Amino acid sequence: MIDPRKFFNFRKTAGLKRIAILAVLLSAAGIHAEPYIAMRTGFKCSQCHVNRIGGGQRTEYGSVYTQYKLLMKETENLLEAQQGGQSSFNPKLNESVTIGGNFRVEELMTQKYTYTDNTGAHVGAANNQTNIKESNIYINVELVKNFLSLYLDEAMAPNATVREMYGMVRGLPLNGYFKVGHMLLPYGIRLIDDQAFIRNMTGYTYNTHVTAGEIGIEPGPLSLTVNLTDNQLSSVGSVVYRHYRVGASYAAGTTKASNKWSWGPFVGGNYGRFTGMAEVDFIREAGIQKVAQFYELNFLALQGLNTKATYEYFDRNIHVGNARDGQQRWTFGVEPFVSSFLQLGLYYRLNNFVPQSIAENQDELMGRFNLFF
Repeated sequence: MIDPRKFFNFRKTAGLKRIAILAVLLSAAGIHAEPYIAMRTGFKCSQCHVNRIGGGQRTEYGSVYTQYKLLMKETENLLEAQQGGQSSFNPKLNESVTIGGNFRVEELMTQKYTYTDNTGAHVGAANNQTNIKESNIYINVELVKNFLSLYLDEAMAPNATVREMYGMVRGLPLNGYFKVGHMLLPYGIRLIDDQAFIRNMTGYTYNTHVTAGEIGIEPGPLSLTVNLTDNQLSSVGSVVYRHYRVGASYAAGTTKASNKWSWGPFVGGNYGRFTGMAEVDFIREAGIQKVAQFYELNFLALQGLNTKATYEYFDRNIHVGNARDGQQRWTFGVEPFVSSFLQLGLYYRLNNFVPQSIAENQDELMGRFNLFF
């Protein structure tokens, strides 16, 4: 692993500029439904999401929790004064049908980076991009209350596609369930950032959705999920307590042509205003052994205002020296939860890879606008 002190020293050419930006980030006056919320509260993903492995539509409890537990104090006081603290919108259409949605737009500003070798200067120019990262509509139909349901997760933009559509039976022994249809696959900590090494390099992102069958149990503190597609198996198991959790994931192809498997442990914990989590994944692909690492620390500065710092490292080949193929990222950010249905985010990411890789050395400033219900 690369020494962080060497990393900052290596990037010292723009040090003052970055320090100024980071100071603004860390002093700014929450929270999208991300894994650290589960770590902070001691909940399992199924407490707040219809999809038992996390992500997508919120349960009735999850919707109420965002309105009363995550809201910034100033907004909460304003709502209390104007409408008794009650939201004017109810996603539950009737006793059987509930709707939901996520709309997330990100503005990405890439910083200039120059690398000079014996052929001259190679420049990665600064540029801005506005991207719709998520535009999903959710519909959950309770066909038989607390037993049989039909769930739809439809992505509307930038390309319309069905991300999930499955039938689910729950209320089985050991607090079990099974579902069949088109779905996201379980693996590791379900970060919202699909570019995170533990998501992108293992291949289990929010763009990974196929026809599959899944079964899970959640007796007491235990949670275990196994998913099987036509050509691969993935599974996640964990033990969840109020202030900490430990778990592991395993995934592998089930055909002779398969050339990739991965496994890795993850942990999370909460102490007062601090919440941390970490995951390490060991990946073997086409005979090459790789390792992806992720570490995150969150601090609840005020009610509704989360600050975070993350460190990621990816070793493309454990048999090659880190100086030749090791890649790392530091990300710092603030996430104010300014309304029951609106979360903002501001982040600065420092990238470091081999000097000649232009795109992987350009630092990034990102703003996020996220509407959800």
